[in-house]
Amino acid sequence: MGLFSVHLHPEHGPARAARRDETLSGRLRKAARAAIRNRRSEAGAAVRQLRLAAVAATNDARIVAILLVLAALALGLEMAASFHLL
Repeated sequence: MGLFSVHLHPEHGPARAARRDETLSGRLRKAARAAIRNRRSEAGAAVRQLRLAAVAATNDARIVAILLVLAALALGLEMAASFHLL
Protein backbone atom coordinates (compact mmCIF):
# COMPACT_ATOMS: atom_id res chain seq x y z
CA MET A 1 0.00 0.00 0.00
CA GLY A 2 1.25 3.38 -0.95
CA LEU A 3 0.95 6.62 0.89
CA PHE A 4 -2.05 7.84 -1.14
CA SER A 5 -3.62 4.56 -2.10
CA VAL A 6 -7.35 4.35 -1.43
CA HIS A 7 -9.50 1.26 -1.12
CA LEU A 8 -13.11 2.07 -1.86
CA HIS A 9 -16.03 -0.16 -1.17
CA PRO A 10 -18.18 -0.75 -4.23
CA GLU A 11 -21.00 1.24 -2.66
CA HIS A 12 -18.76 4.32 -2.34
CA GLY A 13 -17.07 4.09 -5.70
CA PRO A 14 -17.28 6.57 -8.59
CA ALA A 15 -20.01 4.54 -10.33
CA ARG A 16 -22.17 4.79 -7.22
CA ALA A 17 -21.57 8.55 -7.05
CA ALA A 18 -22.64 8.92 -10.68
CA ARG A 19 -25.82 6.94 -9.96
CA ARG A 20 -26.50 9.14 -6.94
CA ASP A 21 -26.21 12.21 -9.18
CA GLU A 22 -28.60 10.64 -11.68
CA THR A 23 -31.15 9.88 -8.97
CA LEU A 24 -30.79 13.39 -7.59
CA SER A 25 -31.34 14.94 -11.01
CA GLY A 26 -34.21 12.52 -11.58
CA ARG A 27 -35.82 13.58 -8.31
CA LEU A 28 -35.23 17.21 -9.18
CA ARG A 29 -36.74 16.66 -12.63
CA LYS A 30 -39.81 14.99 -11.10
CA ALA A 31 -40.21 17.79 -8.58
CA ALA A 32 -39.91 20.41 -11.33
CA ARG A 33 -42.52 18.62 -13.45
CA ALA A 34 -44.87 18.38 -10.48
CA ALA A 35 -44.42 22.08 -9.74
CA ILE A 36 -45.14 22.97 -13.37
CA ARG A 37 -48.18 20.70 -13.38
CA ASN A 38 -49.47 22.35 -10.18
CA ARG A 39 -48.92 25.82 -11.62
CA ARG A 40 -50.73 24.81 -14.79
CA SER A 41 -53.71 23.52 -12.85
CA GLU A 42 -53.75 26.71 -10.72
CA ALA A 43 -53.60 28.85 -13.85
CA GLY A 44 -56.36 26.77 -15.42
CA ALA A 45 -58.54 27.23 -12.35
CA ALA A 46 -57.93 30.99 -12.42
CA VAL A 47 -58.87 31.13 -16.11
CA ARG A 48 -62.05 29.15 -15.41
CA GLN A 49 -62.99 31.55 -12.62
CA LEU A 50 -62.35 34.55 -14.87
CA ARG A 51 -64.48 32.97 -17.59
CA LEU A 52 -67.34 32.39 -15.14
CA ALA A 53 -67.07 35.99 -13.93
CA ALA A 54 -67.13 37.24 -17.53
CA VAL A 55 -70.20 35.15 -18.32
CA ALA A 56 -71.94 36.42 -15.19
CA ALA A 57 -71.09 40.03 -16.08
CA THR A 58 -72.34 39.48 -19.63
CA ASN A 59 -75.59 38.02 -18.32
CA ASP A 60 -76.00 40.98 -15.96
CA ALA A 61 -75.34 43.39 -18.83
CA ARG A 62 -78.00 41.64 -20.93
CA ILE A 63 -80.53 41.93 -18.11
CA VAL A 64 -79.74 45.63 -17.68
CA ALA A 65 -80.01 46.18 -21.45
CA ILE A 66 -83.44 44.52 -21.55
CA LEU A 67 -84.60 46.65 -18.61
CA LEU A 68 -83.36 49.80 -20.36
CA VAL A 69 -85.19 48.86 -23.56
CA LEU A 70 -88.38 48.19 -21.59
CA ALA A 71 -87.98 51.53 -19.78
CA ALA A 72 -87.49 53.31 -23.12
CA LEU A 73 -90.63 51.65 -24.50
CA ALA A 74 -92.61 52.65 -21.41
CA LEU A 75 -91.34 56.23 -21.71
CA GLY A 76 -92.29 56.26 -25.38
CA LEU A 77 -95.80 55.06 -24.57
CA GLU A 78 -96.13 57.71 -21.83
CA MET A 79 -94.99 60.44 -24.21
CA ALA A 80 -97.38 59.22 -26.91
CA ALA A 81 -100.22 59.21 -24.42
CA SER A 82 -99.36 62.74 -23.22
CA PHE A 83 -99.39 64.03 -26.80
CA HIS A 84 -102.73 62.26 -27.34
CA LEU A 85 -101.28 60.10 -30.09
CA LEU A 86 -102.72 56.92 -28.66
